[in-house]
Amino acid sequence: LRTVLEERTEKLEELRERVAELEAEREELAADRETVREERDRLADRVDELEDALAAAEARAEETDAAGDGSDGSTGPTLDAERALAGTNLFVQYESQGSSPTLSDAHDGADAGAVNDNLRLEHHAQFEAEGATVDGEQYATFLTATPEYRFVEWVVRELLYEIRDAGHRSELAALYDAIPEVYRVELRGTVEVPAGQEETTERTFDVILRDRMGAALMVADLNDSRDPVTGTMMEDLVDAAGDAAGPTDLAAAFYVTASFFAPESLDVSKEATSGGLLSRGSKESFVKTDRKSGYHLCLVESREDSFYLTVPEL
Repeated sequence: LRTVLEERTEKLEELRERVAELEAEREELAADRETVREERDRLADRVDELEDALAAAEARAEETDAAGDGSDGSTGPTLDAERALAGTNLFVQYESQGSSPTLSDAHDGADAGAVNDNLRLEHHAQFEAEGATVDGEQYATFLTATPEYRFVEWVVRELLYEIRDAGHRSELAALYDAIPEVYRVELRGTVEVPAGQEETTERTFDVILRDRMGAALMVADLNDSRDPVTGTMMEDLVDAAGDAAGPTDLAAAFYVTASFFAPESLDVSKEATSGGLLSRGSKESFVKTDRKSGYHLCLVESREDSFYLTVPEL
């Protein structure tokens, strides 16, 4: 009887351990299921947007066929928004490089108004832009109204002075020093990153701000929907920016939203930056990629055509 009892006790303990393992697996599967649901919902929203864009493009094509080529006065191609953005690069130019101040001078204290009067944000299209229309709107009008274009304008025309005037030059030194170096901005661009021995892969961002040699200085993803930024969306940016920071001197990664940041996305940001603000005088909202390198993770909210840096707080 003692032997039988010991065997049953041992078997019961094994069963208890197995139950604990199964419960842990169940919790892990539940978490994975929730992540998959969030991704499914995001993809479903994206499918709806693309279907709407396709329907609008088909309607315009039918109107053009019915009216005859050129009857609406348009002489260029008809594009959807994604194709127009993916085929566009922006360039930071100046009326004068010598007699008027530039962003490099602003870095050293030049007046914002004088620099902005001298600065021009020009665009180059990889398609015939003359007469082109996007969703029934002239290409140039469409472009300047996009969140991507307005965000870039904010970075080169306002952000440097906000950092400078708030006294955060040293805490955000990498970002502050990178802004005057911006020369070309790629919309819907990619950064090539190592993926093994003699192999590479790509990380995609909504906006990539590059220097004159093409190196990525800053990257950004934009959320223009009414839905808040989720933890999964923030993780995607942190992971992609971390990969992109390896082969480049990445200064900052931005998440820009027209809505707001859900608590779980703020948790991801806080964890990535080891708590955000460190000791006084240290780098703010800084993600370390190795012992000496890293980038500033910046969360930006868009309100009524204005942009506000919410993390880190200025």
